[in-house]
Amino acid sequence: MSELHVLTTGEAARYCGVNFRTVIRWIERGQLKAYKLPGRGDHRICVEDFVGFLRDNSMPVPNDLAVPSRKVLLVTTDPELTSAGIQTLKSIGCEIEIAGDSFSAGILLANAKPALLVIDASLVGDGGFQVLDYLRSRSEYANLRILVVPSEDDLDKARWLDAGADALLAHREERGELAAKAKLLLEADD
Repeated sequence: MSELHVLTTGEAARYCGVNFRTVIRWIERGQLKAYKLPGRGDHRICVEDFVGFLRDNSMPVPNDLAVPSRKVLLVTTDPELTSAGIQTLKSIGCEIEIAGDSFSAGILLANAKPALLVIDASLVGDGGFQVLDYLRSRSEYANLRILVVPSEDDLDKARWLDAGADALLAHREERGELAAKAKLLLEADD
């Protein structure tokens, strides 16, 4: 696929097999997220929002639009983990958002729609299990991959996997392990 990031209402209509006015109605009703161009007022639809709309409405996603996301949300306040995470994840082609608390993480999770969530267990503590339970119970996060970075004093690291994490880092400082596990999770088939 070329570097296509937005669609016109006509292009979206062709993908769905409907009239472009139907797409405009979906936008006006708030069912399909779009923005208006200044001046003319034509609508443009981000490909990610369009693919989400198709999936939410059980419509087939065209192969040329089904590009795997490389967005990662890193939830931590640890400056070393933040620095290592940014450098490591950028080196494998990821777009990174950082959240230092659960409120910011929730907003970024909803708005940025990451494909991978990297959670610093020392930040969320036992509340992290509630976060995992919530995410796993919501259909909009069914494809979200979760990588937990356990704290060094966590004696039962496997409990994170039981709670819904897809993978754990064995060593907080190991950048190679972070890169390998993130890449594996981002490229995993749903």
